[in-house]
Amino acid sequence: MNVYFPPPDFWWTAWTFEPSIWLSIVILHGSYLLVVGPLRGMFGTSQPITSKQLTYWTLGILSLIVALITPLSLLSDQYLFSAHMLQHILLTLVAPPLLLLGLPSWLFDPLKNYPALVGLARALCNPFFAFAAFNVTFVAWHIPSLYNLALYSPPVHLFEHFSVVATALLTWMPVLSPTKLIPRLPLPLQVFYAFLQSIIGTGLGGILTLAKEPIYLFYTQAPRIWGIPVLEDQVWAGLLMWVGAAMLWLVVLTFRFFRWFSAKGPIEGEHGFV
Repeated sequence: MNVYFPPPDFWWTAWTFEPSIWLSIVILHGSYLLVVGPLRGMFGTSQPITSKQLTYWTLGILSLIVALITPLSLLSDQYLFSAHMLQHILLTLVAPPLLLLGLPSWLFDPLKNYPALVGLARALCNPFFAFAAFNVTFVAWHIPSLYNLALYSPPVHLFEHFSVVATALLTWMPVLSPTKLIPRLPLPLQVFYAFLQSIIGTGLGGILTLAKEPIYLFYTQAPRIWGIPVLEDQVWAGLLMWVGAAMLWLVVLTFRFFRWFSAKGPIEGEHGFV
């Protein structure tokens, strides 16, 4: 076993400096600050964003930075499957809902002038399509041949990240849509939707955790950083998906259940989460 112990300054020097990643995050965050700040007057129905919305958005951006720029990215790309799974959880189950919660509803009001775009957005965010698009994409990228291809090919790896983040945003819309132009599911269906989402993570995590042999060739050939055995690393990756990812959806389920349980009026999809 090829064991590798990184130098003491690893946590300070192993940051990613891929220009496309930095530029994407800077453009995303900068555009948000411009629209909710100096350019807000261009939106006739705009109102100042709340401190809660700004906090959610900032935490979403920080989640992207942790996943894609900090040493977690290097660990996931070169050494540990468990780090890769943690990265994917941040990219699909942490950053997208935080970013959506940070968006003001008035940001989408100009779409009212473009019925075709509203129709397309509603079709893409339809719970059946959004659920299938994300889960098929996420599971497909964990097929060993595609997974290894992504790790050996930087362009494919970038496309993998883009596809899972894009479909993750879609899959969160039925429960966290910031605009009534793309309505959320009624509360009872939000509970059921979150439950179904948790099952997918449980199934994939169970397969990885209970496997008796390493599934991914890349990690069998990678240096064993800190001497962590490849099968133990795979077990931790599976547990992250099995318990961690499923737990996030169960937290959403719990919030939505109690909001439904305490609702005194119609049980349509509300536009407040906490």
